[in-house]
This record gives sequence, C-alpha cells and structure tokens, in this order.
Amino acid sequence: MSKKKIEVFKVKIKTADESELMFEDLLLNKILTDKVIKTGSKHIEFAYVEDKGDFIVGLVKSTKMTATPPKNNVATGVMSPLGLGGTEGLCYGNVFLYSKKDNFFLYEVTKDGVYMGQFDTFIYDLVREEEIIKFDIRFHIVMTVDALSKLLTMGGQKSIHIQFADPGEVVKKVKDSQKALKEIAKPGDELGAELVDVVYKITSRKGKSLHTGKINKMLEWVSDNYGLLRDNIKEFSIKGYEEDQETLTEIDLIKDKMIEFISYTENKNMDDLRPTARKQEIQLAYDRIQRDLKTITENDL
Repeated sequence: MSKKKIEVFKVKIKTADESELMFEDLLLNKILTDKVIKTGSKHIEFAYVEDKGDFIVGLVKSTKMTATPPKNNVATGVMSPLGLGGTEGLCYGNVFLYSKKDNFFLYEVTKDGVYMGQFDTFIYDLVREEEIIKFDIRFHIVMTVDALSKLLTMGGQKSIHIQFADPGEVVKKVKDSQKALKEIAKPGDELGAELVDVVYKITSRKGKSLHTGKINKMLEWVSDNYGLLRDNIKEFSIKGYEEDQETLTEIDLIKDKMIEFISYTENKNMDDLRPTARKQEIQLAYDRIQRDLKTITENDL
C-alpha cells in the first residue's frame, strides 16, 4: 500500500467586477474539464470530475513527455528502452475533493504529479480563451483547530522565526505585494545566500510584544500564496503567551497545517491511476476531518 499526503485548503475567488463565481462553476464546466493543457513538457487534464451533491471529487492527470531512463534486467544486466511512442509519456495523478458548502479543498500531494503551485495556474490556463469574468483564485492554508485556537488567543507575540530557501527567488516572487517579507529575504539575495534564517524576538516577559498587525498580515499573505512559495518557505513560526497562560506557546504555519493521509495499492506495472481507490480514500479522509472543518467554519477560525 502506498501512503499519500492530503493537504487541506480554503478556496477563495474574487472576480474583477465583484460578481459571484463559485469554484464548482469551474469544476463542473464540461468545456473546461474536457481540455488538455500543455505546459512545458507536461500535458495536464482532468481524468474525471464527479458531482456528489455536497461535494465534488476529481482526479488531475498529468503526462510527462520528458526523456525517460532505461529499464534494467538485474539478472542479466541488460538495459533496454521502456518503449514509449512519440505520443506517450509517464502518467501521474492527484485526487481532490471540494466541499461546496464551506469551500474546503482537499488535494493529494505527489512527487511527480501536479502540485498546488501548478494547480491554480492550470485553472487559469483552462479559462484563458473562454468568456468567463476575470478572477483571482487563492487556496488558503488550513491550520489545525488547535493551532488556530492558539493563534487567536495569543495575547502578545514574542518572537517570529522565518526560514526561506533561495531568497533571490523569494524576492522575485513576492515583488512589492508583501514589503515586510521582501525586506527579510532581500539581504540574503544580495549576499548570495542559499538560505535565510531570521528570528525577531522580545526578551522581556511582560509589557512588550512584537507588532501583531504586521505579523498577522505576513501570515495571511503567506497563507494566501502558499502555492507560490511552498518550495521556498521552510519555517514560519510564532511564539507568544495565550490568555491566562504563563508558558510560551508556538504555532508554525508549515508544521501545523491540517494534513490527512490516504492509502491505495500501487504496483510495478500499473495500467491506470487507481481512480476508484483514490476516490474512495479521499472521501474517507474528508469524513475523518469533517468535525474539525465544521468547528473552523462555525467559529470563523
């Protein structure tokens, strides 16, 4: 059995004219779901999208048309080509589930498929030539109920720890949309660093705290743009005192993400992407976290 990680996001769509556009309007649009998008050496499409009433389940299929290594016979040491034709490539899948009632989006993380930073680009590519109002779609990180509760009851933030890989790339990605974050990464870029590891803290026990408003804006921006920065951001943690507590508590945007897992059988010579097993597994994963998702929605966490 192969164990795969499921990440949980909250979908938010904003249209250019402030009209309403629901994510299900895109997912259930057959004109869009029948398209194949070519990006670089990858062909991306929906293998299926199914309306299940309160939720939608689907499978993203991506085909890599890159060069492949040879196969090797370990008994004889003889190597030979895989035998792919000119229109054939290696195929990978990512199953997803979207809850219509509360806009939560569960997405399978795989090494070779389509990761979240590519998925939103895929959505934009699907609508590029269609008569659909311009929109901005964001997939916000959903943190665990415990982490969100700690963050909301944190009276004073005493320290923030941020770690970025490839600060030059961070500067280019952030541009001027989050100046505080850019200014943290910029010196690392100028010095030619591969990693920026910064801690800002207040050492006194009482009376002082960091500027909560600015930190929360950074936290919100990183959450909104996690797909863009997922390869760069290694840590974004905040320490502070919860109300009526004497000990420091910590939340980490990366470590405290809501995560689930699914399992299904994979073998050496697969002839499909295990569509039925993946579908069943992600629905079970959704069932397991429904109580937490309901708590987040009802308490506006």
